[in-house]
Amino acid sequence: MTVLDIRRNEATLPVDVAWSSPDLDLWVATIDGDFAGMVEFTDGHFVVSDHTGTVLTSESSIPAAQSVLEQHGVMARVA
Repeated sequence: MTVLDIRRNEATLPVDVAWSSPDLDLWVATIDGDFAGMVEFTDGHFVVSDHTGTVLTSESSIPAAQSVLEQHGVMARVA
């Protein structure tokens, strides 16, 4: 999935988020080759953690969880 990276006073640049699944209940995201966070299916929900391991939220579906992490990763790059 491609997410737009919006920066003030700069052109909009595409940010490629790559997902891999090294285990049955684990999805890992990278942005430009750097670890961006992960989603883990635990106790019936998808727990979203950022690149520092901080839990951001839990979601009821993998697409929703991945979307949260992708948006967070883009915003972290802007900051």
